[in-house]
Amino acid sequence: MEKFKKVITADGSFTFYHPLFGESYHSISAGAIGESLKKFLLPSNLLWKAKRQKEIYLLEVGFGLGYNLTVTAVKLKEVRPNLKIHYFGLEYQIVPPIGELELPSPYEGFHEKLRENLLKKEKTSFEIENVSVNLLLGDARKRIKELGNLKFDAIYHDAFSPKRNAELWTLEFLALLKEIIKEEGFWVSYSTALPVRRALWELGFKIFNTKPVGRKSPGTAATLKGTPAGDTVYPLSEKEVKKILTSPKAVPYRDPCLCLPREKILENYLNTIGNNSKRET
Repeated sequence: MEKFKKVITADGSFTFYHPLFGESYHSISAGAIGESLKKFLLPSNLLWKAKRQKEIYLLEVGFGLGYNLTVTAVKLKEVRPNLKIHYFGLEYQIVPPIGELELPSPYEGFHEKLRENLLKKEKTSFEIENVSVNLLLGDARKRIKELGNLKFDAIYHDAFSPKRNAELWTLEFLALLKEIIKEEGFWVSYSTALPVRRALWELGFKIFNTKPVGRKSPGTAATLKGTPAGDTVYPLSEKEVKKILTSPKAVPYRDPCLCLPREKILENYLNTIGNNSKRET
């Protein structure tokens, strides 16, 4: 297999290109740290909540290189130094390249402790500066069920893209996330894929755009009953809503057994939209 390739991003921070998925962990044009801050933390309402709550529960689909956790922990601590953060991450495996990364100030200290626990101590559950870190490794579709009755203030959905990592973007997997997010909580992602937005819509989420970071297209935020705080989240246009509801491509990825390989999920999706197109002609 091709080795992980280290790549510099627009804000000077580094990421890696993943040889299996054929994508980098972060947006090159947005910058790895910039993406964590502007595409995940700011639209999540967590900064607003940190001023009002003593504890925050955060779930991330795709821990990756630990940037989102690091940026979130450092920034939330600036708002409330004694804040207790309960972080849970769903990740297939910890990749060795994480040990080669050194983040700039003010993130370097937290990320160094994160790397040390994961690589030197080989831990998946530990605490750093009042942040409890819990990584559930393996197939996220199975491990997510171990979260039990926990309810999360926010969910960062940062898996590889739907076309590359389809099993983590299906209607059925998103339904599991719906069960464990607080009603006022926010699900946030870089993706605006129509199958994902349609699945969120069918599950009863209100869908918003998030401000573009490093590219023209926005990201997505979704909530059951929450209200966005700040100006980083804004409503969909009528054209965008119509596209979600009428486009032949706006069909959710499906995985009824939560066990299908990604190739089969994509094959079934392509067959479905192909059949939809035939019915329209």
